[in-house]
Amino acid sequence: MAVEQEMADVHPPEAEDISEFLPETDCGNCGYTSCLEFAEAVLEEETNPHKCPDLDREFADVFAVIVEMNKDPIPYNLMMEQVPCELIEINGPDKDSPVLITCNFQETVRIMKEILEATSTEAFLLPTHTHGYSVDNAVHETMFKAMEIWKAIKDNAVEARVERPTMIIPGLAEKERNSIRQLTRWEVVVGPVSGFLLPLFILNNK
Repeated sequence: MAVEQEMADVHPPEAEDISEFLPETDCGNCGYTSCLEFAEAVLEEETNPHKCPDLDREFADVFAVIVEMNKDPIPYNLMMEQVPCELIEINGPDKDSPVLITCNFQETVRIMKEILEATSTEAFLLPTHTHGYSVDNAVHETMFKAMEIWKAIKDNAVEARVERPTMIIPGLAEKERNSIRQLTRWEVVVGPVSGFLLPLFILNNK
C-alpha cells in the first residue's frame, strides 16, 4: 500500500486578505456585487484583476502574476533544510528598497525569491536563523528571535545598504514586533500573513 506523503501549507492568499488591497467601494463596475466577491473570483481565475477599474495598471499586473503562481503545499520531508543567513538582493534593490525578514528554511526562502522575482519587486531578503523552521513553526517554537534578527542585520551590514532602518516582518510573527524593535532599534512593520501578498503590500506602502 502506498503511503500518502504529508504536506505543509504555504499560506496561499485568501479572498478576505486580498480584499484589503482593493478599493472596497463595492461599486460593481467589475461585474461583481462586492470587492470581496471580486477577490474570490480572481482567486478562482474566473476573472482577472484588470477588470477592477480602480486598480492602477502596475498593481493589477502584480496581482495577476501572484494569482498564477504555484501555491502547492511543501512535502514534510523537506522541512528543516536550512540556507545561510546571508542578505539576498532581489531585482537590483537600492537604498530605498524594503528589507524583508524571513526564516532560514530553504523552501520559504525559495518561495519568497520566486514571488519577488516574478513580480519584479526590488527588495532585500534577509533569512534569519530559525534552525530551519518555517516562519509559523519558528514562532510557535519561539525560534523567531529578535536576537537572531539583530545578528543577521549586523553580520550582513544591512544598515549600510539602506536609507532608513525599517524592516518588514511576516504577519505570522506579529507578536514579536515589539521585542524586535526594542533590540534592533529599527522600525518594524508587520507585513501580510501570506508571503504571496508581500509585493502588493510593498506597492501599497510606497
